[in-house]
Amino acid sequence: MRVQLRCRHNPRAALLPSRTGHPAATGASRLVPGMPLATLALTAMLACTADAAQQWFTVEIVVFDDPRSLALHDEHWPPDPGEPSLEGAVELTVPIGEEPDGGVPHAFRLLDRSELSLRGAWDALRRSARHRPLLHAGWRLPGVRPGAARPAHLGVFLAAPSGGGSGGGPPSVHGTVKISLVRYLHVEIDLLYSRFADGAVAASDGTPARFRLEAQRRMRSGELHYIDHPLFGVLMRVTPFLPASSG
Repeated sequence: MRVQLRCRHNPRAALLPSRTGHPAATGASRLVPGMPLATLALTAMLACTADAAQQWFTVEIVVFDDPRSLALHDEHWPPDPGEPSLEGAVELTVPIGEEPDGGVPHAFRLLDRSELSLRGAWDALRRSARHRPLLHAGWRLPGVRPGAARPAHLGVFLAAPSGGGSGGGPPSVHGTVKISLVRYLHVEIDLLYSRFADGAVAASDGTPARFRLEAQRRMRSGELHYIDHPLFGVLMRVTPFLPASSG
């Protein structure tokens, strides 16, 4: 089932604090690996032909789920929701060094915890009796028009449950986030959420059930947006970033 979401705010987001702070660690979650590190670094730096005069942004995303959602059994879910397209996508890279002094920052480089701002939201989700945080990541990129924008690929793995059955085991989410700039920021999200689940949605071969979220949204920089799916959700903020050489 593909869920196309309209631009709106959801009341469930009220449980999350609007106050920002430093991010919390994401526990055992790890980012989807891709090519060798040196190749990834080169790909990331060449992904956008940018210079310091361009407008830069910091992108931050928190993904969480609702393990108790009744929608798991109350709604009809297709067995194969499809996969997010990775055509043209850039793998987010781990930090390979400090940002160059007075130079252009690295596009698509994973930011350190100290550089992120949604720790308050992550901590609220960890304390929540209903929601479960899955992924927290941030990166920088220059603002480019839609035809030149490249999606970022990110995610966390799904670990097989002990004993090989269909019950238990942590969920996973992976997919792409694409940001472009015209008059406003335009965000395109395509995420695939997988979980081992009993009941009507459990696959007969013991593989996890999969659910997909596809959404497009127009944003103003600095706004905190909540993008909802019956089983999981996304918090996202895109803020301006001023490279040192621009100051």
